[in-house]
Amino acid sequence: MNKNDILTSIFSALRLETRLYFEAAFPKTFSVALPKERQHIRFHLVLDGEAWIRVGDEEPQRLVEGDLAAVPHGSLQIVSDMPTRPPVDLTEVLARHPPEDGVLSAGGNPATRLLCGFCAFDEAVTHPLFAGLPALLVVRPAELRNEAAAAAALRLLTMEATNRRQGMPGIVTRLLEVILIQTIRRLSLEDERRGGFVAALADRRLSRALHAMHDAPERDWTVDLLAKVAGMSRSRFAAEFAEDVGLPPIEYLTAWRLAKARALLARSGLDTADIAERCGYRSLPSFSQRFKAAFGVSPARFRRESRGQA
Repeated sequence: MNKNDILTSIFSALRLETRLYFEAAFPKTFSVALPKERQHIRFHLVLDGEAWIRVGDEEPQRLVEGDLAAVPHGSLQIVSDMPTRPPVDLTEVLARHPPEDGVLSAGGNPATRLLCGFCAFDEAVTHPLFAGLPALLVVRPAELRNEAAAAAALRLLTMEATNRRQGMPGIVTRLLEVILIQTIRRLSLEDERRGGFVAALADRRLSRALHAMHDAPERDWTVDLLAKVAGMSRSRFAAEFAEDVGLPPIEYLTAWRLAKARALLARSGLDTADIAERCGYRSLPSFSQRFKAAFGVSPARFRRESRGQA
């Protein structure tokens, strides 16, 4: 793996996991409200027909066959045949039409079929990358003509979801993760003026400092050292970093160290003292104190609970 790959390191530390809800088969007339649900990133892939999706005050978006809508932040969303139709709550739809064999048949002859799922991650870690995502992301095949890899991933996703053969959920969930990463990467490349963490990634100076922190969290970084890495004055670096990332440099570094420590505690066989050192803490007591202050549990207890859940 490329050591300098910030996106990969973030997704790995947050322990991204994608799952499917069901395939929804809606009649010609439908409108369903999905309530707010934790910090999941929920997906809707249009297999047949078309639909509209509304998220908060965002402009409703029309989805056609092959389009993928992703809704970050666990936001309330409405999926319907037309944007003005009053919705029925999803819990009511599920009570009337319990899914069978992974398919939610919401009455009548199906005119629109959607594959619905979500990406979950370590919700105790609030990373600016996700906090700064738009309320709604729509990926359309028609807009990927110049991006062969992204177009191929979306096309393969639709093919696998439609065929419903053995291994389909495993392939589809991984493809959804691939497309999410591709979409976030595209955001960071499209418009540096967008603001937020993706803008910091697009800024060659700020990204140098981010790479340094991600590559070597164990180093005794200071704002002065990070400013030198970025090739900026201390004051300008601190101001621009905080504006785009949403956190001062050392506060971001601390958050990243703790996120990395959570991932290592949950997944690796390293002892806690080694993990503390790799994450920039010279003593185990100081690491344990900082970890418990941030997450409400000691590193040892978090490790036991993570292994128990696994």
